Amino acid sequence: MTPSPTKRPTARWQRRRLKPTRAGQAVIAIAFAVGFAAFNTGNNLLFLGWGMLLSSIVISGILSEATLRAVSLSPRASGELRSKTRGIVPFTVANHRRTPAFAVEVEALFEKDPSVQGAASAPASPARSFELRIEPGGKKDVDLAFTPQRRGKLTISEARALTAFPFGFFQKEKRVELDAPLDLVVLPARLDVLGITQDLLSRIGEAPARRAGPGDELFSLRPFRTGDDPRRVAWRRSARTNRLVVKETEAARSRDIVLELHPNASVTRADLDHAIDVCGSLAEDLLSAGHAVGLRIPGVALVPAHGPRQRSAVLTALALLEPTAIVPPSPARRASVIAVSMRGGSTPAHAEAVIDASRVPEAA
Repeated sequence: MTPSPTKRPTARWQRRRLKPTRAGQAVIAIAFAVGFAAFNTGNNLLFLGWGMLLSSIVISGILSEATLRAVSLSPRASGELRSKTRGIVPFTVANHRRTPAFAVEVEALFEKDPSVQGAASAPASPARSFELRIEPGGKKDVDLAFTPQRRGKLTISEARALTAFPFGFFQKEKRVELDAPLDLVVLPARLDVLGITQDLLSRIGEAPARRAGPGDELFSLRPFRTGDDPRRVAWRRSARTNRLVVKETEAARSRDIVLELHPNASVTRADLDHAIDVCGSLAEDLLSAGHAVGLRIPGVALVPAHGPRQRSAVLTALALLEPTAIVPPSPARRASVIAVSMRGGSTPAHAEAVIDASRVPEAA
C-alpha cells in the first residue's frame, strides 16, 4: 500500500519559530521557581503571582502571532550595489489587520554560493530593518541595509519577519517565500585609481578625428567665409591663387581603450577580485574622462563605447566574471589595449600599457 503524502501545514501556522530572549529565559526560570514554591507552601499569593506570570507568557504568544499573521513582505526594484559598500534592498511591508503592528523586524535571507566555502559564501552582514509601527491596513516601504563583501550575483528567495512584541519575552519568526526569487548583482568595489588614470591618459594622448575642428594639425584649406577669423587666412596660398583661403585644423578625439583581464588557474580568488575592482574603477574614470572604453575578459568582449550604459555593461560583466570561460577575440581593431595584471595572471603581449593591480590599495 502506497503511503499517503504528508499533509503540509496551512499557511497560517507554517514555518514559525519561537526563541526566548534573555528576559524570557529569566521569566521562565521565575515561573518555575514560583510554581514550585506555590505548590509546596500552598500560599494563595504565590499562586496568584504564578498565574500572572503564566498569563503574561500566553498573552505574549497570542499578540506576537496576531502581529506576524497580518504582516506580508514583498521586494521592490533595487538600485546599484557595490562590493564593500553599504547598500539597501527595498521591501514593502503590509499590515492586513485593523490594528497597528508594532516592533516588526524585516530581514532578507541570501542564498549561499556553493562555489565559495566558509563564511564568505554569504554577505557578512544581513539585510535587515526594524519598524516600530505599521499603520492598520497600510503599507510601508522599508530599506534593508547591508554591506556585501564580494562581487557577483546574490539571490533572495526568502524573507522573514520577526517580533518580540509585546513584552520582549520571546522572539517569534515568520518565514515568507517570495513569489519569484530576487536576483541582485553586486558590482566590483570602487577603488582610488586617480593617479593611475592620469598617468595612463598622459601616455596614450589623443587620436586624430579625421574631421575639421579645434586642434593643432593642419587638416585642409577652404575659401574664406564671412565671419572667419583673419588670423586663420593662408596668405601665401591666397597671394598665389588671388583668392582668400583659410586653414582648417584637424579635430582631436579621445582614444578608444580596451581593458583586458586574463586570469588563470594559479590566481587566487582574492587576487582576482582585487584585479576586477581595479579594472572596474579604471573603466569608470576613463569613461568620465570622455574615452570610449571596451572590455575583454573570459566570456565577454565589449566594443568601446561611451555613456552610462557602457559603464553598467562593463561593471556587470566584471561582477559576473567566470575565469573558466573562453577568452573571445579582441572587440576593436583601432584601440589602445590596456592590460590589468595580477599575481600569477597572464599579460597579453600586444598591450600598450600594463597596470599592476597588486600595487593598488584595497578599499577601506
